[in-house]
Amino acid sequence: MTRPFNEIDHSGDIGIEVWGRDMSEVLENATMGLFSLLCRSEVRQVVERRIQVSSSSAEDLLVDWLGEVISAAGAYGELYGVVEMDRIGEWYAEGVLRGEKVDPESHDLRFDVKAATYHGLAVERRGDRYYGRVIFDL
Repeated sequence: MTRPFNEIDHSGDIGIEVWGRDMSEVLENATMGLFSLLCRSEVRQVVERRIQVSSSSAEDLLVDWLGEVISAAGAYGELYGVVEMDRIGEWYAEGVLRGEKVDPESHDLRFDVKAATYHGLAVERRGDRYYGRVIFDL
């Protein structure tokens, strides 16, 4: 199966390009792309974290959403492997992250992502699909 995101290198940082049929899929796929940057191993679904964001644009929604995912992971010491979007509005998103506590002995950790940035940020419609690009600060 083809992944709905690609990693992109960016001078000392790393980013992802994502696509989806709508903004909900862009957020889901961006979250899955972020998960792939954090950890290469399987993450069990034993905890749930509900997150929600309100923003003023599609670009802000992408950065704010990913920022909340990064904050939840750091605050609770967790990794997430699944995201399910519950509600999405014009500039509002709510969903559930599922994962488990970080275990350095069993998780193949990759990068310590600090934040989603506005550098090179893009969210746009391309034909019948949406495209997003975000660079993460490591």
